[in-house]
Amino acid sequence: MGNPLVSVVIPAYNRPDTLKIAIDSVLEQTYPNIEIIICDDSTDDRVQEMLGPYLGSNPKIKYYKNEKNLFLKNWHKCYDLASGEYINYLMDDDVFQKEKIAKMIYFFNEFENITLVTSYRQTIDESGQFLPPIGATARLYDETRIFDGKVLGNLALIRCQNVIGEPTTVLFRKKDLTELYGVYKGKQYSLINDLAAWLSLLSKGKAVYIPEALSYFRRHPNQNNNTLGLKTFSEWLDIMIASRGDGFLDTNHLFKTALHSYRERVKNYHEFVEDIKQIEMILTTLD
Repeated sequence: MGNPLVSVVIPAYNRPDTLKIAIDSVLEQTYPNIEIIICDDSTDDRVQEMLGPYLGSNPKIKYYKNEKNLFLKNWHKCYDLASGEYINYLMDDDVFQKEKIAKMIYFFNEFENITLVTSYRQTIDESGQFLPPIGATARLYDETRIFDGKVLGNLALIRCQNVIGEPTTVLFRKKDLTELYGVYKGKQYSLINDLAAWLSLLSKGKAVYIPEALSYFRRHPNQNNNTLGLKTFSEWLDIMIASRGDGFLDTNHLFKTALHSYRERVKNYHEFVEDIKQIEMILTTLD
């Protein structure tokens, strides 16, 4: 109970302007016990230079500049350096609503067996103006819900969309993530590493969904998802199959729905011919 330490961990990369906004949104949190861990994977010194005034005046902020690009390992480095009982990743182009941590930590303090708290996230543009939701960011419910984690995991899997949220969206207890961030059932996922972490957490307990916008997800032309394009789908089939080992998609109906959803997404792209063949083979065993 009380105010356990929350580590806000930021894998930074070449975006000093939006990183400043992100950091300010953490410093403005109403929750009193927060540390900020920044691991800088940038190819230049702009982030380090921007952080100078912060580092000289705020002991909450701990900054580490990588000697070489760590890519996914930078996410692990942030996590390892965090001292908090709770972890919230923050992308360097996203923003927290000022009561995010306080409203989310409440559920861990007041309810048992909570392993993941998420919320609606408001999409914003480069300048911070609100954008209409895209498919994955649409509000799931109009009221706060506490439910079995597998229900929320299944919702993402059968839609083939990360409706749970980007890394910025979710608060979790550090000890509950028993594999490295982005590793699920022994496999490191790179394109859907957030979903891999969420499934690991959701397999262990209950989830909370808050319909209020407690974070802001920035969409812009230089975003990773935009540059990766169709490749972002290439890991979905593997994670669908692996998730059944944790009790997700536990009926043939749910598994078929997820497979059909994935097949519909990729059916017109020659890069996924082998995936479609694998789906057809699996479906024959489920009939």
